[in-house]
Amino acid sequence: MLEEFFAGEVDSQNLFAPEVNDAAQKFGRYEATLLEFIRTGKTACLDILREEDFYHEYALKKLHRRFKAEDFPAFDIICVNSLFTFYFAATVETINDAKKFLARDGKIFVGGVAATLVPDAFEAETGIKPHIGLLDKPDDLGKRDDVIIDTLPPDYSILDEVDYKYPAADAYLTYTTRGCIRKCTFCAVSKLEPEYKDHVPIFEQLKQTEELFGAKRHLLLMDNNVLASKQFDAIIDEIKACGYAKGATYTPPDEYALTLKNLRAGFNDRAYLRKMIRLYDDLERRLPEDKAGDFYSAREANFLLSVAGASKDKIFALDDYVRPLFDKYFKRKPLVRCVDFNQGLDARLIDDYKMARLAELNIHPMRIAFDHIEQRDIYERAIRLAAKYGVRDLSNYLLYNFLDTPADFYERLRINIDLCEELDVAIYSFPMRYCPIDDPKYFRNRDYIGRHWNKKFIRAIQAITNATKGKVGRGRDFFEKAFGRNLAEFRELLYMPETFIIYRVRYEDNLAATWREEFYGLNESERAEAERIIEANNFSDITCAASSKVRELLRFYQVKRH
Repeated sequence: MLEEFFAGEVDSQNLFAPEVNDAAQKFGRYEATLLEFIRTGKTACLDILREEDFYHEYALKKLHRRFKAEDFPAFDIICVNSLFTFYFAATVETINDAKKFLARDGKIFVGGVAATLVPDAFEAETGIKPHIGLLDKPDDLGKRDDVIIDTLPPDYSILDEVDYKYPAADAYLTYTTRGCIRKCTFCAVSKLEPEYKDHVPIFEQLKQTEELFGAKRHLLLMDNNVLASKQFDAIIDEIKACGYAKGATYTPPDEYALTLKNLRAGFNDRAYLRKMIRLYDDLERRLPEDKAGDFYSAREANFLLSVAGASKDKIFALDDYVRPLFDKYFKRKPLVRCVDFNQGLDARLIDDYKMARLAELNIHPMRIAFDHIEQRDIYERAIRLAAKYGVRDLSNYLLYNFLDTPADFYERLRINIDLCEELDVAIYSFPMRYCPIDDPKYFRNRDYIGRHWNKKFIRAIQAITNATKGKVGRGRDFFEKAFGRNLAEFRELLYMPETFIIYRVRYEDNLAATWREEFYGLNESERAEAERIIEANNFSDITCAASSKVRELLRFYQVKRH
């Protein structure tokens, strides 16, 4: 952002001109402060610069401009990708803003998950007819070549354009199959990928990725139902050939050399300038104090303390000094690499042969869905087969708020705890709340409540899982404390005030104990009234309760987290 803002003022051509030398150096040093000023427009954050001539002569004159669309280049083609439908409003706003940057005869393309699921809604609010489905045809987006966009490797460099560190950045992201043979009513795959493809080769894609971005440690496969493939054996063999057989390791690439190479090639300078600055920061933290001071001074002298004033020429000029430091202080050791069928495996299709073949891979974790209590026998059989063939790290998705009851949800969680103890395996459960993502009433939000659920129950599950970052582990003691030792205790938690759920230890022996006494002290009619109000999860006006005992009980629900 800042490096582009000042491109006309501080660039590689005039970086050392006397009139910008001092400004550029200070610019890099105060990048965070200046970014804050650009974001907020509040001059208070610039107080740190009050004694600097730079504040008046440079920051205010350059930063206090008001950007207009005509200040930016016009583009012939703009592509906007959509993700979840509950981001509909933000995506529509992005699309309409993007129109301002189109050239006179430019084209804007909209596609992706949300656009495929609710194309009419996008067209109504943007005037653009979205592309529906995958980019799996040569002429998609008006191209005139035979390249299939869907088979191209992702551009991993864009992950270095932002400060956010993507958890799966060190993984190949791809598919070995497309679509699914099932048409589950809660799932959007049949609309997103209606045609099941038995095998999508990945070897060349991974090879291209390694050549441009360096080898990745893990293999993250987003297949929706790999076990349904008639080419299952070929898929397993290919994954092994790509370096992911049982016990596989790899040596990480030389990130410094890779970054330097792509900067020399001019491939996404925005990303690799940022990456080089982060590598410098990492190196500086590893250096002994005396060397770290020298390195800092060298960076400061070349305006390489931040990406704001950085230039490729200065990075190249510093290479002879920096390269030996990276070679000495960045030791690349072999690391275990893993395969993750991230979308999960279909337990209904697991048998001895397929599990034995899957066990030939470094799978971590093995994900198996357990969406319905009616599938208990099928699910348990799949877990037992995994343990039989030495797969001990497992994970599963638990759909809730669909056709299930809270009791069904609790029972599925407890089954996993029992299996962990019996088979000596680790199963991490990920509760996933159902929401109809293409229903006009709900796709813009997450307000849907299943027929057996209510707002308070949903909020209680969120309160419990927030403490575990969305997952439920194998420990029985923790599980029974979090969800209760039995259905009766679980039901109690669903009705308990949210603050008491989140701060269990703090309130267990005082306010929570008093709440429990009053809750169970209500007679039948009072309990019915209290539960009706609690289930609505709105405690702004507790005078709505007819019973004085219920009004007294509802006061506990007004206790705030702080």
